[in-house]
Amino acid sequence: MTIPPEPPPFPLEIVRSKRRKTASIRLVEGGGVRVTIPRHLPDRWEHDLLRRRSQWIRRQLALQSEVVPLKPKAYVEGARLTYLGRNYCLKRVHGAAVEARLRQGCLCISTPDGLTGAPLAVAIRGALERWYAARALAKLSEKTQRYAALLGVAAKSIAVRDYKSRWGSCSVSGDIRYNWRIIMSPQPIVDYVVVHELCHLLEHNHSARYWRHVEGVIADYRERRQWLKIHGNSLLF
Repeated sequence: MTIPPEPPPFPLEIVRSKRRKTASIRLVEGGGVRVTIPRHLPDRWEHDLLRRRSQWIRRQLALQSEVVPLKPKAYVEGARLTYLGRNYCLKRVHGAAVEARLRQGCLCISTPDGLTGAPLAVAIRGALERWYAARALAKLSEKTQRYAALLGVAAKSIAVRDYKSRWGSCSVSGDIRYNWRIIMSPQPIVDYVVVHELCHLLEHNHSARYWRHVEGVIADYRERRQWLKIHGNSLLF
């Protein structure tokens, strides 16, 4: 008699697909796992896959439990915002134009006196985004040029974008784009993201050879990548 496998210690969803040619495993919200398998494969295949990837699944579930939950930011007087890993207090000051400046340990937002309510919140958010994006472009351009010289590569262009689910990208032609939000993280994390993208100019993949290039510059890249996975939500605007 065949003994059925024990149920996994986490919510599991098995999806059979006619269009998939290969199987995939990914985590879903709530600590569950979704396995997508080509429809033609036998049932035992899914159990074999889960058994082979059990250690990876446990590591990813443990990491997921450490992730800092996303908390909406309130753009009000006294709110704490981060820049290069340091906290700054949001302060509203009078001004004819809506703009942000860093002064004496505070992120100061100048706004007209008559601006209140929802329009005020929208204006403050817009001013902060423009300030962060400008700072990000300057700082990331500087770091990209410095690390590019170290790696013996050259970026064709550098820009910042409003990505929602990635920290950067590098095209085959050498155009590098960064998520401007990364400028909120500590300097070592910013450096890791820069080196990560530049190394794609040497290997346009995530092969073992690619990661050796990264490790040659950022010896503790695993710890920095882990930090970003855990704390990335706190950098969202």
